[in-house]
Amino acid sequence: MNIHQVSVSYVQEQDRMMLRINGKDGGELRAWLTRRLALALLPVLSRTAAEQIKKIATPVEAPASLEEKRGQLLTAFEKEASLRSGDFKTPYRDQPGLPADLPLGPEPLLLTEVKVTPMGNGQLRIQLFEKLPGQETVRNFQVMMDAPLSNGLLHLLHQAIKMSQWLDVPAALLAPPDNRALPPTEAADTESAELAPEPAKPKYLN
Repeated sequence: MNIHQVSVSYVQEQDRMMLRINGKDGGELRAWLTRRLALALLPVLSRTAAEQIKKIATPVEAPASLEEKRGQLLTAFEKEASLRSGDFKTPYRDQPGLPADLPLGPEPLLLTEVKVTPMGNGQLRIQLFEKLPGQETVRNFQVMMDAPLSNGLLHLLHQAIKMSQWLDVPAALLAPPDNRALPPTEAADTESAELAPEPAKPKYLN
């Protein structure tokens, strides 16, 4: 697939993340990311994406003078900055109805395994698998991402995890324990848990 856009959004009702990747030919791949898998993927993608940028942006030839060294470092810095940038303002392209091509079917994959492999050409190969009990065939797909795309995906993952509040510790767990028992006449009534406020609109990578 010639990737056109990538989207990672937190779906509060499912308490999962929806990963969507569409191509310039109109096809789209969809997959659910659970909390366990998203938090496990984050450090792996952070490390490999950083190595990917370092490999591309670091000057290869040793400079002959201090002035040349400054110039090479400045060029490497500018190149790294450009590799980390992306278009996060343009909304993900939502077409009316189903996209023209859903190669894996209308139901998103429920991801159980993700493999990230640095390739010799500076790209990352990301393989995504759905391996469920009783499943006759393993649904899977893989994409190749260059440095701007992989770092854009990392940014979107960070934003979605922030929206999910998965890493937030409830205030009740931080408060010191209160061992005092309430008198019978002061027993607290049962209260309904309030829903978290609607998260902000998801970010998009184009």
